[in-house]
Amino acid sequence: MIDSWLRTLGAWGYALLGFVAFLEYVIPPIPGDVLTVAAGAWAEHEDRSFALLLLVMTTGATVGVGVMWRIGLAFEHRLAKMDPEKKLLWLSVKQIHATQAALVRRSTTLLVLNRFLPGFRAVVFFAAGASGVPLPKTLLLGAISATALNALLIFVGVSIGHNEEKLAEFFSRFRVASFVLLGVVLLAFLARWLWRRRAT
Repeated sequence: MIDSWLRTLGAWGYALLGFVAFLEYVIPPIPGDVLTVAAGAWAEHEDRSFALLLLVMTTGATVGVGVMWRIGLAFEHRLAKMDPEKKLLWLSVKQIHATQAALVRRSTTLLVLNRFLPGFRAVVFFAAGASGVPLPKTLLLGAISATALNALLIFVGVSIGHNEEKLAEFFSRFRVASFVLLGVVLLAFLARWLWRRRAT
């Protein structure tokens, strides 16, 4: 497993995991959740500091939040003129526009929930930068969200360890719960939009 490989790195494992946490926000295909669970198992078996591990991974995630916000800010004035069917970097312009519209109404909710929404993290912070959401607010709420999920996944890694069947079962349930949460959030925005449209 991944934690077996981490053991060969010794204390350098902290630096690698912090870098992975950063990349997860900048390059969405990075399997950050799986690696965070493996990090928990590594910390348990190698008698590493859980507090330091959580701090390093949350710091990496927060730096990633800031980078995506800054990139979004750089494209602030160009997005409105772009074809919605095109892609900007690896992000769909249509998805960015939809996220910008949602951030206008519920920026705090989206920024707090971002870490729990699969495939949605990078676009939220890119859209936040392009929509003028203040950087301090974005960093604070992004860090809170990252801390909450990282702590949960590290705890799972500590508890499950090398039990591959339990690990697979956890991720299966976690994916289902994440997509259900994403669906609920999207339905809430749709219901609010329909209600306002009906009212007007």
